[in-house]
Amino acid sequence: MSEYMKKVIIFGGSGFIGRHLVNELKDNYDVVVVSRRQRTVAKQFGGNVIVERLRTRDVTQLSAQMEGAEAIINLAGENVAGRWNKKKKDRIKNSRIDTDTIIARTIIKLAKKPEVVIQGSGIGVYGLSRNTIDVTEETSLGQRGFLTKVGIEHEFMFKQLEKLTRVIYLRTGLVLDANEGALPKMVKPYKFYAGGKFGSGNQWNSWIHIKDEVRAIKFLIENKNTSGAYNLTAPNPITQKQFAVALGHALKRPSYLAKPAFLLRLILGTMADELLLKGLKVLPKHLTDAGFKFNFETIDEALVNIANKT
Repeated sequence: MSEYMKKVIIFGGSGFIGRHLVNELKDNYDVVVVSRRQRTVAKQFGGNVIVERLRTRDVTQLSAQMEGAEAIINLAGENVAGRWNKKKKDRIKNSRIDTDTIIARTIIKLAKKPEVVIQGSGIGVYGLSRNTIDVTEETSLGQRGFLTKVGIEHEFMFKQLEKLTRVIYLRTGLVLDANEGALPKMVKPYKFYAGGKFGSGNQWNSWIHIKDEVRAIKFLIENKNTSGAYNLTAPNPITQKQFAVALGHALKRPSYLAKPAFLLRLILGTMADELLLKGLKVLPKHLTDAGFKFNFETIDEALVNIANKT
């Protein structure tokens, strides 16, 4: 580790967003990734970053790494994709809350607190569907939905740290990338000329390009006057039908074959409603007010950039 570079600790650094964030930060910071799978993750990064094992009881080594860090970023948690049976729901919730508890408990005991603590959250905290309003960080939180309740509890776990240091909540939308996340799965039907909207297509898709996602996180680390909730979504959300058309255009494929709502519910259960058939028109008000500039403001810009990489 360099004695001149500031240290950033990333929980969940081996995940989709986490890996891209490590690449964004590693030239300017000493990056430490915390993972339950230390050896596997260390091989994944090839020695470019330090990988610390996440221990649930003995946090001595973790505490030593976190002492005086510039930023502690929590992106850990079970992937929400897949059919939601009780076991899957328990993993989604517990994987977040258990890690939250370890982080909060350790930070409280540190002699030198981190300059900022960043909690990865999602736009689901605003609820399932509010088609008639623009959702900003001032919008009231939702009350119904599994992910809504998990997200709110996930954020609440770090409220106790606000009196100790700067705390930021990342409310991320649909993250677009050529090889990871939801988009590659959405692209598959188009390759067989079977692309199209989900359900009515009138539900909103609030999205962000992966490059803007990690650039925004770096921006929030470095802008010391930022705190609280930030919507990490591009400034131009679109309906699902518009998304389907734009994706077809970028891939040079038709987008006429709709996926009926009943079929999606049959295959995916309640996950279909929360992630595919309902949506929110989310705007990144706090991020733009703070001066952040997006590289990809429109869905066409984002999808053409991604399509050129596939």
